[in-house]
Amino acid sequence: MEDDFEFDPEDGDIPSKEELAVWLSEFMTHTAEAETMYRAHFCDLVVNRVYNEFGFEGLCELLLSIDKRGHWITDIMIENNDIDDILFRKYGVFDSDSIKKARTTDAMAEMNQKVWKLRRKYAKLIADELMGRVPTKETE
Repeated sequence: MEDDFEFDPEDGDIPSKEELAVWLSEFMTHTAEAETMYRAHFCDLVVNRVYNEFGFEGLCELLLSIDKRGHWITDIMIENNDIDDILFRKYGVFDSDSIKKARTTDAMAEMNQKVWKLRRKYAKLIADELMGRVPTKETE
């Protein structure tokens, strides 16, 4: 943002509508970016503090609290240990960044797509079961 956007109304140095619109747009953009950055850092701080004080058990409790507050049901689809065990057993390799690398694989994307489809399918089955109905081919 330009720091030289100052004017003195007594001097008659009033910015044009275009200048004011540009300044306002830049101000709003930088404010939104600052808010997003603050939120991300704050969330990282909270998670790191919970982990440092309570370990993985604390993170699990935090996840359960997030689920309760957001009215969600989350589950951990895959853990570091799952990948690490297979990498070590099958290839004799240990990679401390395996989970980060796994997130960018085609297999992870495919798993997420399949889970997304299963969510919808099972949401219908759960609703039917809650209503005491047995789904048939026609009602699915």
